[in-house]
Amino acid sequence: FKVAPVTNNGEKWRVGYYEGGAYINYQQQLTETVKGLMQLGWLETAELPEQSGESTDMLWEWLSKKAKSDYIEFVANAHYSALWEDKNRKKVEDEIVFRLNNDKDIDLMIGMGTWAGKGLANYRHRTNTLVFSTSNPISSGIIKSVEDSGFDHVHVRVDPKRHERQLMVFHEMIGFEKLGVVYEDSLAGRSYAAIETIEALAETHDFRIIRCHTESDTSDKQKAEEGVINCFKDLARKADAIYVTQQGGVSKRSIPMLVEIANKHKIPTFSQSGAREVSYGVLASLSRAGYKYVGRFHAETIAKVLNGAQPNQLNQLYEEPPKIALNLKTAEIIGFDPPIVLMGATDEFFEEIIVAEPN
Repeated sequence: FKVAPVTNNGEKWRVGYYEGGAYINYQQQLTETVKGLMQLGWLETAELPEQSGESTDMLWEWLSKKAKSDYIEFVANAHYSALWEDKNRKKVEDEIVFRLNNDKDIDLMIGMGTWAGKGLANYRHRTNTLVFSTSNPISSGIIKSVEDSGFDHVHVRVDPKRHERQLMVFHEMIGFEKLGVVYEDSLAGRSYAAIETIEALAETHDFRIIRCHTESDTSDKQKAEEGVINCFKDLARKADAIYVTQQGGVSKRSIPMLVEIANKHKIPTFSQSGAREVSYGVLASLSRAGYKYVGRFHAETIAKVLNGAQPNQLNQLYEEPPKIALNLKTAEIIGFDPPIVLMGATDEFFEEIIVAEPN
């Protein structure tokens, strides 16, 4: 399918957006998707505004008011968020579905994250919908399989082996026997943390899982952060490595304390999220090269759909390049001497621990 810019019969394509709540990965993926659309010519190339916090509100406002395009419009009042409030979730999703079915003024919806995927990947509406940044859309019940979303109008990016690759790399690096994992003990929380994958690997690679439960999808950010911090204090006494999972309690505010706890006890850590957390002092992760490759994948998918492709006709599988991000300062603090083969596979090095500025 073509990716060249086209109009909607002379009009601009109107795009909407829905997320469960503010999360830094959502902001980063939306940013890189916009850059990908610029590279493809759908938007005029421009410098995006510097972002603060973890919200996509500021970026969407800029896109709706200042982005220049003859082909695509980011609709100002079509940015929706449930604010990580369960009580808001159904109301927001009902509002979106009513608009899609009755006003019919949105041509394509971007659903960001697991909550959005669960809310929009269905036949309550027929608007073309692309879902980004779900931790595991198959185990969380958003899609049927890698090959089939189950809905003609829905496309969900999936990389079913990503967490397995991460954990295999981490185990080869450290050879841990007791892996600490913090997660919310809910369907979504277990999916975010890739618990099924961890459990399968624990059996084949002979390590124990040391679990600590906390709250993740909550509007009370401080409570989520305090929960993860307390779990790290507990795991630092029980585990010999920690897998830092994607969740609401891992934030710019909490990461410095998480790193301090782990480094004090010389516990190696691996970020599920990516290199940004490695720059803040987590020992390692798989490098995402600033999300630019996944952003390009999203942009091309949008372009193909607007050129007439049915979302479920398109390939949902996207495997990230297998490169490593490593914080050399953290390695020094915890006494980890990276083997030469690991250094050769490392794409991003951080020589210092950057202090994450609180939002």
